Amino acid sequence: MWRSRARALLLLRSSAPSSAPPQQNPLRSLARAPPPPPRLLSRFLSSSSQKAPPAASPPSSSSPGAAPGSAAPPAYTGNLKKALAGLRRIDLEGLRWRVFDAKGQVLGRLASQIAVVLQGKDKPTYAPHVEAGDMCIVLNAKDICVTGRKMTDKIYYWHTGYIGHLKERKLKDQMAKDPTEVIRKAVMRMLPRNKLRDDRDRKLRIFAEGEHPFHDRPLEPFVMPPRQVREMRPRARRAMIRAQKKDQDREAKKAEGEAAKNGKAAVAA
Repeated sequence: MWRSRARALLLLRSSAPSSAPPQQNPLRSLARAPPPPPRLLSRFLSSSSQKAPPAASPPSSSSPGAAPGSAAPPAYTGNLKKALAGLRRIDLEGLRWRVFDAKGQVLGRLASQIAVVLQGKDKPTYAPHVEAGDMCIVLNAKDICVTGRKMTDKIYYWHTGYIGHLKERKLKDQMAKDPTEVIRKAVMRMLPRNKLRDDRDRKLRIFAEGEHPFHDRPLEPFVMPPRQVREMRPRARRAMIRAQKKDQDREAKKAEGEAAKNGKAAVAA
């Protein structure tokens, strides 16, 4: 029975005039549509169709708070990643930035002053179990001085861990290789061996030249205390005077010999 009804409906639909246009399959229309352009090409076309923004003016050489005639600090040309390593692990709030100029300073005296600042012993709130030291920036490490014959006699030793691999290096060779390591070793060997030693090591920034990347910080130059030089004993003073007189006599004899030689050459000519 239902088959006969379905046949009747089909006959009615086929015999009735169709006023509306036949509906098309949407999937077939999508299949015939052209493919979209590639992503990179569409981005390029969209960016090229838009207007380019106006070029930004170059930043001025002077900072906003600086005087109009003051020059900007020199750009740091060293290893910036190494210079800023470990700063995120330091709580910089309330710390002072002390700047040490190592040019012409004695290695031991400079290292002792840096160790005092790193431990916070120059503050009235010092406690041995609290890390209250300040940031220390050391400049011109290549111009450090030593007393006596340490430049040739002082030797650094270290062991690689392999049998018979005890290494050594003289101070003058270390200064030629990396002068910053000389000051770092001197300072770290003056600090107590405890858990605060690594934190204090991160606060020490040493540079071989006079440039550094911390010009945006409130820097405070550290003034080294005057060096107490004791008076020379009379016996040592007399020996020094005799040595100086001996050198002067030697130079005078050398000058007389050269003058006589030049005179003979002139007469022979």
